[in-house]
Amino acid sequence: MKFLANINKTENHLTTITENLKVHDQAFFFFFFLKTSGLNNLFKPIKDFLKSGGQLIIVAGQNFALTEPKALHELRNLFKPFPTSKLFLAKANAATNVFHPKLYLFKSQKDCCVISGSANITKGGLVDNKETSIIADCIETEKIWVDAKSYFDTLLNLENSDEATLLVIKQYETFFEQQKQFNKKAKPIPTKTKSQLAFDYNNLVKHFKKFNNSERQENFKEKLVNYKKAKTILDQIADNTRLTQAQFEPLLDSLVGSKDEYNLWHSGSLFRLRRSVYPYFKEFRDLVRYIRDNKNQTAEIVFENAKEKVKMIEGAAVNYITEIMMTYNNKNFANMNKNPLTVLRTEGGVNIKVSSSSFSGADYDEYCELIKEICSKLGLQNMLEADSFFNEIYWAIK
Repeated sequence: MKFLANINKTENHLTTITENLKVHDQAFFFFFFLKTSGLNNLFKPIKDFLKSGGQLIIVAGQNFALTEPKALHELRNLFKPFPTSKLFLAKANAATNVFHPKLYLFKSQKDCCVISGSANITKGGLVDNKETSIIADCIETEKIWVDAKSYFDTLLNLENSDEATLLVIKQYETFFEQQKQFNKKAKPIPTKTKSQLAFDYNNLVKHFKKFNNSERQENFKEKLVNYKKAKTILDQIADNTRLTQAQFEPLLDSLVGSKDEYNLWHSGSLFRLRRSVYPYFKEFRDLVRYIRDNKNQTAEIVFENAKEKVKMIEGAAVNYITEIMMTYNNKNFANMNKNPLTVLRTEGGVNIKVSSSSFSGADYDEYCELIKEICSKLGLQNMLEADSFFNEIYWAIK
């Protein structure tokens, strides 16, 4: 065994972890908390390790809200091209059972290494602070490795940790933001309201079982038909090079509704300002053409550029953009208005902006990814069905 301390710039936890990543092909980290200052130092060594075929499993703690969400997002994005590498958040279910280890395990075909001590993934923990650890170089059959790896594996079960999906990180962000102003009196576990507890996936499944009945299925079939009709109408608008306001008005009314006509789109508030939109039929046509022509681009790019175009249309805003986007690509583009945002924020405890108008392209891209996660977990077919589901919950809690 060897003693490790942060002695200087060349002898510290950062250099030791980096060297072990270079000579091993599997690594398992679990630590109390993670900060961007530490990840910035380890980012390139981890990226090089992954690109060389290495597998990295990380379990980070959330007690006292010391782990930074930005660092979690960066790690999650780094891991995306490497499906064997995973990021987990240790569950924080009890104030008396705080997740507090700092353990780093490395394995190759030839040998293993166990590092256990006081260093978290922060710049201070890796380089600057007075931190110490014990290093044990060993082989796979030695007791220290068997015991350490066995303990690590117990932390990966569903009782002890959650995979850090976008939804899990966004829920943790809420706790993090709550605690930022109370760092001196930080709580060891998140304060969960009834609504937050109600939105975990188990309860979502309960909601879905109520939602997934024959009446709902018929309503969804009708919605699919309506959005196909909406696409046809949008194509008529986009393809008409001689479009007039007189031609445009009834087409828009069929999409958003009017006093005497049922709307194909399900955002009920759109019809209120439709008369303001009428004179901007050419600008509306340009918006539709842009979204249709770029429906296979990323959500971020399409949304960002569409926001600039919709500024030219009085009475139209983000809700028009996302309705058009979802009409043309309901696999990748989600509708965004007050209803789903309210459900995610108040029922899910998700740290998400209140107003859709404040979303950037990157925000919307993350939002779509979040809805995709929920679709995948619940077996929802596409963004249209997710939109129906959120509306169902919204009107149930309103």
